[in-house]
Amino acid sequence: MSLPHRNYDLYLVIVFMSLAAAIIAATGVVIALIAEIQYMPVSVLTLRPDKLGDYMNSPLAIVFNLSLLAAGACFFLATLAIYFTFPDPLSRAIAVVGGIVGMSIALMGIFPINMLEWHRQVSTIYLLSSLLLHALCFADYFKPKSTMTKRVLSLSILSIFMSVALISMLDWNVLDFVACDDPDEHFCLVAVCMWMLTQTNILWCVCLGLGMRKYIIAQQSFRQHALV
Repeated sequence: MSLPHRNYDLYLVIVFMSLAAAIIAATGVVIALIAEIQYMPVSVLTLRPDKLGDYMNSPLAIVFNLSLLAAGACFFLATLAIYFTFPDPLSRAIAVVGGIVGMSIALMGIFPINMLEWHRQVSTIYLLSSLLLHALCFADYFKPKSTMTKRVLSLSILSIFMSVALISMLDWNVLDFVACDDPDEHFCLVAVCMWMLTQTNILWCVCLGLGMRKYIIAQQSFRQHALV
């Protein structure tokens, strides 16, 4: 995304909504995870993140699901601002796909794992759109005057690997993964990849917001010196 000279209000929307999405999602995950571990001691390496939204078994499922809903809405607003800020086709493709990611995150809060069929469909959309989003961001990094930083690029690459790994393990007949319910297991590859993708996407939002803030400051400084 190349930063044009426009009203900085939209740039600030991207910054604040990206950071808000990350903070809300991280807070909801941490609170629900702490409650889950205290209620029923489990290993994070065997617990799938979507289990935290199970109203039947997770003590603070409502906190987790509401955080997904709020984080998805913030992410959607950030991508909406990107769409109206950056006119080039690649940036707008990132905005559209990012909007789908944001809506799928919000829908996962509305349709938690208790609503299994809907949850499977929404989470599959999230997985596929997340892969496409980071692939587009990877391509955008090599565009002239791109605002994508090396940190955002690194996180996009990691997200691509995690998304591909999860897609390869997905049972397309039921749109779900093999359960990790064996109490003797201390490691579940599906759970680990899910946690990696979740945390990487949260950090990606933070780095995107901070990177955009850096470019806003640079552009403002440039314009001030140009006027002197």
